[in-house]
Amino acid sequence: MNTSKLFVLTLALLMSVASFAQKGSVTKADAYLAKNEFENAKAEIDVAITIEKNALKSKTWFVRGKIYQAIATSTDEAVSSLDADALDKSVEAYNKVLEMDKETSPNNLISNTNLDAMWGNYINIGGTVYGEEKYGEALAAFEKALKVKPTDSVTLLYAGVAAQQSGDNDKTLDYYYQMVDANIANGDVISTLIYLERTYKEDNEKALDLVRKAKELYPTESKFGQEEISLLLTMDKVDEARTKLEAAIEEDPTNVNLHLNLGVLYDNLGSAKLEAGEKEVARENYNKAKEAYLNAIKVDGDNYVANFNTGVIYVNLAKEYYDEVRDMNLKDYDKYGPAKLAKADKILKEGLPYMEKATTIQPDDIAGLKALQQMYTQLKMMDKAEAILDKVDALEAGQ
Repeated sequence: MNTSKLFVLTLALLMSVASFAQKGSVTKADAYLAKNEFENAKAEIDVAITIEKNALKSKTWFVRGKIYQAIATSTDEAVSSLDADALDKSVEAYNKVLEMDKETSPNNLISNTNLDAMWGNYINIGGTVYGEEKYGEALAAFEKALKVKPTDSVTLLYAGVAAQQSGDNDKTLDYYYQMVDANIANGDVISTLIYLERTYKEDNEKALDLVRKAKELYPTESKFGQEEISLLLTMDKVDEARTKLEAAIEEDPTNVNLHLNLGVLYDNLGSAKLEAGEKEVARENYNKAKEAYLNAIKVDGDNYVANFNTGVIYVNLAKEYYDEVRDMNLKDYDKYGPAKLAKADKILKEGLPYMEKATTIQPDDIAGLKALQQMYTQLKMMDKAEAILDKVDALEAGQ
């Protein structure tokens, strides 16, 4: 017997057995998945993907996507704990299939379907726990959905809102800024960013940039103009604000929002001066605010903000004299009180028609109704005050 031939044959058989035992079969990985043997499926596909000829085939990536999808979405902790990065690996694999195969190929179509299914699964989970006010869990689910669709506007919004509700300001800023960068942020999203930049980051310059961007995107929303004025005042840039508004009004005198914004500037400035004890300067600014609001009413007589703010300005102008009377001693009151009260009442009565008009424009606005009720009470028009109070009580009871 030729022992050398026997040795060669035995060696060949051993090599064949070793090769057969080696992991890395895509077919076997898929078969393990079909039997829910996830650990074995994972072990097979992890080796298979390292073999160059396998990595060049879309089928390998497709099977890998399915296996890691099953692990990532499993509710069985023993399965889901097999790999903490299962979702990332599944998404990567499916996206690789989309790159390698034609759009009409079965694996491409199924990969797209599976990606949508994973995204929908996490969106549904997030929505459910969000409804239960478990905002941290909702955020975690929406962040998983973002791994599937990183630029999806709905998912970014959901993640941002969940982060906001959970008190995670940094993530709120992250997701909302992604929306701004993608030009998919609405006014409420930008308002939140402005608020966070002002209060959380304490970056008024960044907040001002956002406000000005918002004004370009939403020119009819006066709140951003008012926010700009507020920021400029906070940053001691009053002259810049006034100059900009006056120039804009000159170019577009029928723009009601410009008149309103100028009124708000003087209104805020008047309040700041009054708080500082500069009554004369405060009164001057309140009168300039009143003029701007009245100009807004000339442009649009049914503008609620213009009428309401005009009414409030008259309240502020009258308040100066009411406060003086309140602080008088008896001797001074006997001498000066009645005259000052009469002056205050006269000013307040001048503002009454504007507040009444505001409450006809928005008859269910509680803030306007309460302001009107207080004016009636101050002027001792008790029947009207009680009627308004009854209406307010009814509205608040229905909320």
